This record gives sequence, C-alpha cells and structure tokens, in this order.
Amino acid sequence: MSIAVKQFVIGAAGSATAAGDVAASAGVLRFDLADSNITGIVPANLRSFPIVLAGVSGGMYQAGAAEVLRVITITPTAVAGADYRITLSAEKGQVFNNNLPNEVQTVFTHTAPSGATATTIGDAFRTAINNHPYWGPRVTVTGTTTIIITADAGFPVFSAGVGPNLAAVVTPGSGVPSVGIGATLLASGTFPTVDDGNGLPVTGQTYNVISYDYEVESKAAMGGAIREKHIIYVNNAANNATLLSLLQGLLSTRF
Repeated sequence: MSIAVKQFVIGAAGSATAAGDVAASAGVLRFDLADSNITGIVPANLRSFPIVLAGVSGGMYQAGAAEVLRVITITPTAVAGADYRITLSAEKGQVFNNNLPNEVQTVFTHTAPSGATATTIGDAFRTAINNHPYWGPRVTVTGTTTIIITADAGFPVFSAGVGPNLAAVVTPGSGVPSVGIGATLLASGTFPTVDDGNGLPVTGQTYNVISYDYEVESKAAMGGAIREKHIIYVNNAANNATLLSLLQGLLSTRF
C-alpha cells in the first residue's frame, strides 16, 4: 500500500472497473462494491464512507466466531469411605477468570459408602450439580463411569477443581465466548430492535468486528481535536473477504 494513499473509500461509485476491484488514484484507495457485496457492512451508513488515514490511530480486529462450549471430564476412582470434592468456578456473567472478587465458586462433596463405584459416585455429583440453582442453568452433567460437565449455551466458560481420587481433563480449545454473532449484537443493545436504516444484523449470521480511533477536524467552538471511536461490522460471507483483507491491512499500517 503506497504511503501516498491518504483515504480509504468503500462503495465509491464508478471508482473501479468492476465490483470488488481496487483502484488507487489522487491519494485515495477506492474499493467499489456491488450492493450485494456491501450489505454485510453495518451500520448501513458505513457502507459508503471515507477513512482519512492521517486521522486513524489505535485499532482492533476480531474475527467473528461462534462460542465453543467448555467440556470438562472428571474420572473418579472408587474408594470406600473416601471424601470427594468438585469445585465449580465462574465469573458472574460468562467468563471464568481466577482470583476475581466477583467470582462464583460452589463446592460439591460426596462421601463414598461401602460398595461405591465410579458410577454411583458420578451419579451423586450429576444429581447435585444438575439440580443446583446456579449451576443447573449453566452446565449439563452427563456420563456413567465418568462425570462429563458441558457448558450450556450462553455460558461457555467455567472451571472445575477436584480433590483426591478425582482426575479432571479439559477438552483442548474449549470455552471460547462468541464474537460478533448477530443475536449477541442485538441482545447487547448495539443495534436497535427495529431496523431504522442503521443496518440491523441478521440473528443467525456472524460479523467480523473492526474498531479504530479517529481524530476529526477541530471545531472552533470546541477549541481542539475531537477523537471518536468507529466500529465496523463486516459479515464474514465469502463476498466480503477482499474488503475484510483490505481493511485489516489498511488499519494495521496505522498502529
């Protein structure tokens, strides 16, 4: 990308030879898209706008992704008369983060009677956790000889600490909150529940999120520069891949 380029323009009509083409002229990088290709950009008023590169500083890119529910499998070793302990932990809300003052912790215990098996020990914990008023709506516990704790939708992250005669294994890569899911964006209040032309996202689609700080021209009445934060949501449909790549490359040259 040439340093001479001062602006990045999306949807500049007639600035390129075909939909998806890129042309740089007169200090402007123009990205001309057909309407069907820019419908993934929300809010709608960002579908045709210039980014003045000199004013861009600080930014972040997050690829849209569905949440991955954490799964922890606990294997008990049956020992008659032994005490068993499972401690479930989660931050109030969604994300587990150790040592936070608002962390919720619940300790579940069971003493194995004579003749106890891995199944009977598991049954005791499954019943207690599934029926718990806080954890019941957040995790589902299954299994027979093992205790399989799976996060419920909307609560992807939790932690399980175990005492003696219990071994816990966390499924690799599990426990990732969603990023840019249409339903989540709507629920967060980022967009109005009724589409007023600002680009109401589709509930079942995923949006990549690009945010950056932008310094606008100073206004005489204000006596100084004004810094705003701009957030662009780009639907990660295939026809927006080129646009997404350009935006990432463009903004990465500024921070």
